[in-house]
Amino acid sequence: MKRISFMVFACVAGGLGSVSCGGADAGDGAAQGNEPQFSVDAQGGVFTSDDGFKIDVPPGAVSAATDITIERVEGAREGGVGPMYLLGPEGQTFDKPITLTLPITVELEAELGENTLLDAYVFTAPAGSDDFTRLGRHDASPAGVITETPHFSRFQAGMVPPAVMASQHAYPMALAADETYLYFASGGTEANAPADSNDGYIYRVKPGTTEVEAMTPADPDPKALWVNASHVYWASGGDNDPVIPSALKRVDKSTLGMETLVEIGYVLSVIGDESSVYFGDGDGHNIYKMPLDGGEPVVLAEGAGAPEHLAQDAQNIYWTGGATTNKVYKVAKAGGDVTVIAENEGEPAGIAVDAQFVYWANAGDGGVYKAPIAGGAKTLIYQGGSMAGLALRGSTLFSTDMSRNRSVQAHDLVTNQTTVLALGQHFAWRILAPEGQDVFWTNGGDYRFEGEIVSYSAP
Repeated sequence: MKRISFMVFACVAGGLGSVSCGGADAGDGAAQGNEPQFSVDAQGGVFTSDDGFKIDVPPGAVSAATDITIERVEGAREGGVGPMYLLGPEGQTFDKPITLTLPITVELEAELGENTLLDAYVFTAPAGSDDFTRLGRHDASPAGVITETPHFSRFQAGMVPPAVMASQHAYPMALAADETYLYFASGGTEANAPADSNDGYIYRVKPGTTEVEAMTPADPDPKALWVNASHVYWASGGDNDPVIPSALKRVDKSTLGMETLVEIGYVLSVIGDESSVYFGDGDGHNIYKMPLDGGEPVVLAEGAGAPEHLAQDAQNIYWTGGATTNKVYKVAKAGGDVTVIAENEGEPAGIAVDAQFVYWANAGDGGVYKAPIAGGAKTLIYQGGSMAGLALRGSTLFSTDMSRNRSVQAHDLVTNQTTVLALGQHFAWRILAPEGQDVFWTNGGDYRFEGEIVSYSAP
């Protein structure tokens, strides 16, 4: 790794004592090699560099005068968002934890908003080791991360990379989960890709593992999933091929037996409850309701646009009409008039709902909005680039952004603060946040067989 020296350091009084710079005066610039940048004694002190790096040694942390060296090191661990620093003497311990402030300097395609910050921590490892561990304290701000350590080593501000559960898949997008498995649909891997590039499989994988199992043979373009205790339901034949009819199908989780429940239109989405399954038809622009075991579908809503994203509560089905209508809707599960919640939106996509509000993400104008279920004006929650998926867990709304920083966010609906969980995700589409589990999302990839299913530990 290439080492570079700081330009200017400043030593300031700390607590009851003072700090002296060793090796050279502060005005001479950084010390070279391993010469000390400053000394500290039992009274403690504070040392700050012009790049924002800071050491705060409290009184009583050392019992005698101690020379300290700081080297800024070129090179970053995966997920690094700022410079790496080697503090010496290597392995120096302290009787009280010292406080470090590490700057965040990562270059972003788009600046973060006023109430948005990175989910950044400080990671440490001994010199020469790649075994980095995360320090507990992480007071993050847009400019840096404050942490504590009882010893000297290498330190760097960084983010936790999402864990890859499945990789090298062709454009995975559909997701569903139960207490045991995460389910997804993709066009397969290069090793088992169907002859028809529009076909794909339904897979399952246990969280925390990479043991992916195909539950179905190749099926025409599976693109939406919903799961209950016994079956996985999916939208089949999604490329609107008149020769291969679109259908709603399901597979038994225990026997892997498959059934076609209905062939109809151009099925884009599916969701369900204890008695019924609901799906959106992009050909007839309808929302349908049907018994879980099949039967005659009932039209709940006409003129639904391209209903690719559905949400529900106990009484209603909610959906976005995409660029076809640029509207957000709801209709009672029992049937009745359709209510337009919002109109003149910018290609609304992902949708979620709680007891008071409907939330949606616009792919066109990059906004994440909410509006009261009972009716009323919409409110902007977050401004991104091209928003895709939404998932709600408690008071946290998760979203994916396919452009700008290619990021995944967590929006705290109580404090109105947004935390960016991941950067540089290659077309993050659908996202799930099951209660008591990790957050999961699909990365479509820039090219075929670059898709991933990933997980992230988030509140």
